[in-house]
Amino acid sequence: AAAQTPPPRPSPPAVVRVRDWAKANSFQVQWLKRDEILQLAKGDTKLVLTANSREARINGVRVWLLKPFEYREGAGYLAQLDLDATIAPVLRPPRHAKKIRHICLDPGHGGKDPGYRIGSQEEKRFSLALAYELKDQLSRAGYKVTLTRTNDTFVDLPERPIQARKEGADLFLSLHFNATEGDRNEARGAEVYCLTPAGASSTADGSDGPSTGSLLGNRNDAKNLLLAYQVQKALMRTPGTEDRGVRRARFAVLRDATMPAILIEAGFLSHPVEGKKIQESAYRRDIAKAIVQGVRAYQRVVESKK
Repeated sequence: AAAQTPPPRPSPPAVVRVRDWAKANSFQVQWLKRDEILQLAKGDTKLVLTANSREARINGVRVWLLKPFEYREGAGYLAQLDLDATIAPVLRPPRHAKKIRHICLDPGHGGKDPGYRIGSQEEKRFSLALAYELKDQLSRAGYKVTLTRTNDTFVDLPERPIQARKEGADLFLSLHFNATEGDRNEARGAEVYCLTPAGASSTADGSDGPSTGSLLGNRNDAKNLLLAYQVQKALMRTPGTEDRGVRRARFAVLRDATMPAILIEAGFLSHPVEGKKIQESAYRRDIAKAIVQGVRAYQRVVESKK
């Protein structure tokens, strides 16, 4: 008899009722603010969701969801994509196949590309200064460290992750500082980006390009998110740093990275107070210290034998 064609597998649901997910995963559900802010808790793990918003907090760290947490007709719903690609990497961390020994640092901009310019202060100068400080601290912690640029030269964006791959780097960290054309007294703080999963829109305007399909860097989606989360968590220990959260973008340096990769916006050059602090070597030393702590926290988790 002719072999019968198996029935097609049903597609997974696009959204999941939060109370069903919480029950299945042994989380307690509690409204912190009725019909507005919902908390899911299990032991030391706390997930806080804001109704009809992409803003969430995982263990106190701000994380931007891929889709809003929908609250309608008395029930809350999370996108399956967020459960898989935003929440699961933190709650059930992926494992690294080999030990993390080599880190590639990517000082943003350089040469003809100054990055943000505030008066006479150019981003490219401070991203390189941060890279050298971070290289020193990572080297003392036992890592091999390479840089995509070591002076004021221009390196094409696609070439940067290619360099990291050729050198056999285990992690790729792109270093930047932010700025705003709006109210300079308002925008401040640190944010860490990782690559947007296929099928989702980014939180960075204009970074999606013509397609939201799968990219080479999406092979490391879970590790990208976890690395971004651990670094953002550590950066929040730097005194006076505002938590702008873990965000998603299809930046060129993240799209083709073959290893876990993140882009760090370590503060706002345009802010009248934070901008001056960024110019101080002692403050950049504190930022670098936090990034090292984040990398080491990520390493402890992904190399755990549990």
